[in-house]
Amino acid sequence: MKTLGILLSTAGLAGAGMFALATSAQAAPAASCSGATSIKSAPVLRDGRPPKFGTVRLVRDSCSQYWAEITMNPRLTNNQKANAYLVQYGGNNAGQTLSCDSSGGNGAVTAGQRTCRTPKVKSTNGSVTFVAVAREFHNYGSGYTEVSENATGRAR
Repeated sequence: MKTLGILLSTAGLAGAGMFALATSAQAAPAASCSGATSIKSAPVLRDGRPPKFGTVRLVRDSCSQYWAEITMNPRLTNNQKANAYLVQYGGNNAGQTLSCDSSGGNGAVTAGQRTCRTPKVKSTNGSVTFVAVAREFHNYGSGYTEVSENATGRAR
């Protein structure tokens, strides 16, 4: 968690437990692309320890589109939610952060669900890298509190 805090601070995302979502985020247009490949993954762990409650993945397709996906196991209950975030490093949109809740994503994981994905971002710039971040939240009656967070390594 300490490493992720440094990572998020560097990207300008830390503070008050919230992610600042860039307004200049541009989702890639729909295209006929194949070959979606998981290029990095990390477990979703509570308190940084096993057991694993899910996986966050950084994914790329044949059109050089990137996105983050989270898969929770088992399905979430009424007091849980989870979200994946795609953070961009380098290029014109450095620091851009998109979540499953961003336009073009399919919405955060909620009760009865297991997965969500962020919008796809097209990048052919070799100096641009991405990180996929996962955050899980529980509501114990007074609002949602983060219970787990993890990130993949930077990759392209």
